[in-house]
Amino acid sequence: MTRFLLLLCAAFLLAGCGAKGVTVVDKPGFVTMSQRMPQEMKARGLLTDDGSYISLPGGGGENYGEILFRQLSPEFLFNDRGHVYLGSTFAATRTPSSHATVRKTGFTIVHPTQTINLAMLGIVDWNNDEKDEWLIACDVRPHLGFESRTYYVLVPPPLRKGEPLQATVAAVYECYGLACKLTVRDSRAIPRVGEGELPPTDVHDALPGMEGVTEPPRPDSTPRSGLQERSL
Repeated sequence: MTRFLLLLCAAFLLAGCGAKGVTVVDKPGFVTMSQRMPQEMKARGLLTDDGSYISLPGGGGENYGEILFRQLSPEFLFNDRGHVYLGSTFAATRTPSSHATVRKTGFTIVHPTQTINLAMLGIVDWNNDEKDEWLIACDVRPHLGFESRTYYVLVPPPLRKGEPLQATVAAVYECYGLACKLTVRDSRAIPRVGEGELPPTDVHDALPGMEGVTEPPRPDSTPRSGLQERSL
């Protein structure tokens, strides 16, 4: 055990100053989020100074898609102009014309006027309170127009089977065509009763195109700049 702790500490030191481990469930989704808000992710210790992250084991045993589909409230979407589908859970928002596909790590609901794609990105300690949160991306795309929104929300893991889940919005990434804007919440507390509405806060404009991302180094490839996973 002592040797394991020493190795763990050494890995953190090598990875970069102040970096915490992240249990990544949806790697492409987590990489995309890191591209969109690298400074925020670094400030919260989820990325190292060089843009890498420390991958912790675990996270593969839960059926996140079914849990979130049946138990998560869509209340954080109620300020979205295009969201007119009411219900206490995402499952309850379906109409006779809606179609839902549930996966292990998320789900997709095709409503008559919009498509919602929700994905469990990983397990993180977002606000450095030594409590884990589920980090989730909820992409909302109207069927008409050029607007789209991705809500990055935090959900305390359920303590019991069937527990109603509430989300707190951490950030919203809005795009109209190629022009995108990121709004970030200064989230110091993640209550079990969610805080869906995003209050006024700093806004960071994002221009079309994002900084480069690479996969973990492979023996047959040369290193490139960007996001890199480091496994323990």
